Order: sequence, then structure tokens, then C-alpha cells
Amino acid sequence: MSSSNPSFWDSRFIKSLGSLGLAALMMTFLLILTFLGTMDQTNMGIYQAQKKYFESWVVLDAWAPWGLPMIPLPGGMLCMIIFTANLLVGGILRLRLNKNNLGVFVIHVGIALMMSAGLVKLLAGQEGYLRLWENQKASEYISHHEWEISVFEADTGEVTEKTLHERFWRGRDTLTVAPAEGVPFFLNLEFLHGNCRPQQVTAGEAIPKGTVVIDDWYLKSETMDPENERNMPGLVAWIHKGPEDREAGREGKTFLWGGQNYPWAFQHEGKTWVVAIRKVRHSMPFTIQLDNFEKVDYPGITMAKEFRSDVTQISEGGRRNVRIEMNDPLRDQGLILFQSSWGPPDAKPGDELFSVFAVVHNPSDHWPLYSCIIIALGMGLAFVQKFLAYGRRQSKRLQQEAA
Repeated sequence: MSSSNPSFWDSRFIKSLGSLGLAALMMTFLLILTFLGTMDQTNMGIYQAQKKYFESWVVLDAWAPWGLPMIPLPGGMLCMIIFTANLLVGGILRLRLNKNNLGVFVIHVGIALMMSAGLVKLLAGQEGYLRLWENQKASEYISHHEWEISVFEADTGEVTEKTLHERFWRGRDTLTVAPAEGVPFFLNLEFLHGNCRPQQVTAGEAIPKGTVVIDDWYLKSETMDPENERNMPGLVAWIHKGPEDREAGREGKTFLWGGQNYPWAFQHEGKTWVVAIRKVRHSMPFTIQLDNFEKVDYPGITMAKEFRSDVTQISEGGRRNVRIEMNDPLRDQGLILFQSSWGPPDAKPGDELFSVFAVVHNPSDHWPLYSCIIIALGMGLAFVQKFLAYGRRQSKRLQQEAA
């Protein structure tokens, strides 16, 4: 007697990965995460709740606000990856494809594409804003939430920056950045607070032990604001030439604060260097120039009824004029520019105004449209298949009755 081993697609692992039970479990976890994230966003804000519950692999303290013991939960990213794999394995790879279930197969392909669009948006998407006055142009936009430290030499005509994203220094006790091309010194960073403000030491004030004080100033920690854009991080920074004088370099340490108006400038080997903490800048593949901003108010009051911007998009292929309105954005090369707001808010009639655009970089921008088209085709095909099968059955029954 000969025995044959089951194929890979018939193995227990694949059957479990494509099972309805796993799909139901992931949907249950997603439902719990949605509930907890919605409740917790009143305390920490939408951005922090999104990071904690939906853009994480594991949520360690999900039950903490309710005083329950710490029970880890799979994060939204892990749940969606497993759910997508479940859909692919259970709905596509293990589907015994034939002419009768072709429509169902196409529907599953469309759903998988839609879920993949969300994953691509999460991993590669970026969001920010662009503010322009009339006749001003820009080729980069500013992140809403992410911070970076920029280092450059101020004496050169063309500024060449070296940047350090917050994922390298946020939450770190200390970080030493070695000299790089064009930067001839070590940069030392100590992360202090996620949200703080400068405070001058007053006579008799009791400051927390271990607080860094520089020239009678320190960065006072504050509660994280639910509106994440308002949180101002704070660090201590200093430079040194080599490992032997690292501690001596502490004598020249300074604060880097997210709300400061002027960066830290210093002399090193006869050159002026600048270190600045700021929101992350993202380059665009084209330049936008604001030609005209128009705001239409409600009759008798200064509240805006609608506003729009006429811009010139400048790229290597030439120039084109585009009107950006509230429900009519500019879309090109994976970037979407929405008409967001305007300012200054205290402007009087006749004052010059600036226009603010919300900018979204989404490589999978059109994928949901494609997935909807695929799903619609699959549903149409499945309906036609079912209708024809029903017609054949009815015809066969009538023939049997006639006989």
C-alpha cells in the first residue's frame, strides 16, 4: 500500500491560515481595537491613538485606562496583515478555481487589492501642509507630526543639510552622531520631553531632581496635548571634536526646543554652523506657485463661504495652471493637494492672505478605485453565472415536465 503526503496547500498550517475561524478572530480583535482607540482618543488625541492601536504590532497597555491588568493585544497592523494573508490563502489560493466560481475569485482579488492599498498607505504614505502667499513658490511641504534635526553650514551660498529623523532620538537618553560627509564634529543629543516649554528658574523655586539647567533656564515638562501638532519636544545638544574631549564639550551645551524662533548657531574651526529642530520637510517632484487666492464671504459677515487657489504647477515637463478648491484637489505623481484653510485669521478686508494646502503622499491613491472596479466586475460576472445556471436549471425542469 502506498501513501501520499498531502500537498503544501492542503497542510494544516495553510488550512488554519485560510480558515474562517482565523478571519472571525481577527475581525473581533479589530472591533476591540476600534472601540478602545475611539474611547482613548479623548485622552491622548486622534494621532496618538492611531499610532498606539492601529499602526502598531502589539498594544501592551490597552486596558490601562480602565484599571484592568495589562493584557497584550495584537495591534492593528498585525491584525490587518494576518487578515490579508487569511483572505489571500482562504479566498484565492485555496479556492478551487473553475468556471463556476470565477466571479468569486475576481471579487477576492479586488478585496485583497483594497486591503493592500491601506497597507501601502500606512507604510509609505506621508501627510503635511504647504502654506503660500501670493507669488510665493515652494517645492516641499511640512509634516504635521514628525520632527527632525537639521545640521548645515551657514557660510556657504547653497545650503546642504544633514537631517536626523525623530525615530533616531525620540525617547533616547543619549545619542551621539558621528561626523559625516560635510559635518566635521560629533553631535550629542539628550532627549528630555515630548512636550515642554522654556522656564526661567526663579528664586526659591523647587525644580525636579535631575533637571538640566542652562543659564538659569530649563525645559519644563508638560502633559502631552491631544492635538499632537501642539506638542513641542525638547532636547539638550552639544558638540565635540573627538572622543577625548566629549565631556569637555558639555560646557557648550544648549537646548533644542520645538517652538524656538531661532536655531542654535555656533562657530567651529572658523565656520558658522547651525543646528535646528523642526518639522520634517518632504520634497515634491514639482514646484507650486500661488498666483491668486480668492475668498468669498457670506453676505454681511466676514465668515468664508468658499475659498480657492489658482496655482501654477512647474515641473520638468513644463508649466500648467490649476485651480484648487475645497472639493477639487490637485493630483499628480502620487501627491494630492487639498485646499485646507487660509490666513491670517485676523486679516481685515483688503489685507494680503495666504493659502494653506493639505498635502498627502499616497502611492496607492488610485488602488481603491481599481479595486472597486474589479469587485464590480466580479460581482457582475458572479451574477451572470448564477443567472445562467438558474436559466439552465429552469429549462431542464421544463423539459422534464414536458416529457
